[in-house]
Amino acid sequence: MGMFSKKSFIGIDIGHHTIKAVALERHAAGWRIARYATVPTPTDAVKDGVIVDVASTVLALKSLFKDNQMNGSGAMIAVSGGSVVVRQVRMPKMAEATLRKSIKFEASRYVPSSVEDSYIEFEIIGPVDDQQMDVLMVAAPKDVVESRLQACEEAGVEVEAVDIEAFAMYRALVEADMDQEWSDKTVALVDVGSATTNISVVSHGVFSMTRSIPQGADTLTQALKSYFKLSDEDAESGKAQLDLRELLEEGKPKENPPLRVLQPHVDDLVREIRRSLNYYQSQQQEGTAKQIDHILLTGGGAKLNGLAEYFSHKLSISTTLHDVFANPRFSHYGDADESGLDLSVASGLAMRAYAKAA
Repeated sequence: MGMFSKKSFIGIDIGHHTIKAVALERHAAGWRIARYATVPTPTDAVKDGVIVDVASTVLALKSLFKDNQMNGSGAMIAVSGGSVVVRQVRMPKMAEATLRKSIKFEASRYVPSSVEDSYIEFEIIGPVDDQQMDVLMVAAPKDVVESRLQACEEAGVEVEAVDIEAFAMYRALVEADMDQEWSDKTVALVDVGSATTNISVVSHGVFSMTRSIPQGADTLTQALKSYFKLSDEDAESGKAQLDLRELLEEGKPKENPPLRVLQPHVDDLVREIRRSLNYYQSQQQEGTAKQIDHILLTGGGAKLNGLAEYFSHKLSISTTLHDVFANPRFSHYGDADESGLDLSVASGLAMRAYAKAA
C-alpha cells in the first residue's frame, strides 16, 4: 500500500468506563485524527479486562460506529490489566526457533495463571554476553483476548491484530513525538483509567515492567458521592472543579472539605506508584540504569486538576500530562483546546494498523 494513502485505520480502546475509537490518516507531516468517538461501556460489562456481557458491548460498538459514521474494518484492539504480563527476562542464549518451542515452559515461571490458558508471545531484545540474552515476554489470558474478539466480530468489526495497551500508548506518546528525548531515557507511563491505573516502565525504548493498580478515577468519584450523598453526575461535576495544587500550598492550605475527602485516596495511588517504581529499580541488573527520568501521565482520570503537579511533588520525579494533541505531528478537526488524554491508546492502535498495512 502507498505510504500516504487516504485510507483510514481504526483503533478501538475498550475500557471499563468508555469505549473509544480513533480513525487515523497518515500524511507527510505525521498523522491526522480524521474522526474519533466515545460511548459509555455498558455497566459491569467489563470485569478485570474480560468482557463478561458480550451482548451489551456489541450493541455499544454498533452504536459507536453507526452514530459516528465510522467504518469498523481494519481495526486494532488491545488488552491490559493485572492478568496481562509484560516482563523483560534474562535467559540462556538460544535461537528464536528454539525459544518458541520452549516458551511455555519459560513463561510458567512468570505467568500467574495457567500457561495453557494464555496467549504467549516474545521478542528477543538482544544478547547480554556470550551466554545470556534479554527477552521481552508477553502473556494474556485467553478469556481476556477472546471475549474482545467475540464482541468485535459480532459487532461487524474486522480485527487485524491484538496489541498491548501500554505498547500502543508508548507508540502514540513517545515514538511519534520527535520533539522530545524520552526514547533515550527511562520513563514511566502512568495511565489513570476509571477502574485501574496502569504503570509501565520503558528504558531506552525497551519495556521493562508493567503493573496494573486496581484503583482509578472512579475511586475518587465514589468517595465524593458517598461522603456528600451526591449523584454520580454531581460527584463527577464537583471533582472537575477541584484542584490538587491547593494541597501543596506553603503554610496552611485553605480548608476544602472535598479535597480532604480525595486526598487519602490520591495518596494511596501515589504509594502504589512509588512501590511499583521501587520494585522496578530493585529488579535491575548491576550496571544498568535505575533512575526514572520522567513520568508521563495520561488517561481520562489524569484530567483531575493538579494531578501531575501532585505526583511530581510526592514522588520527586518530574511529571507531565501528555496526550496525542500535544504532539505537533498529530492534527484533528475538533476543538483545538480539547484534551486527548483518553485517546492515547486508541491512537497508538490506529498507528500500528497503518504500519501493518503499509
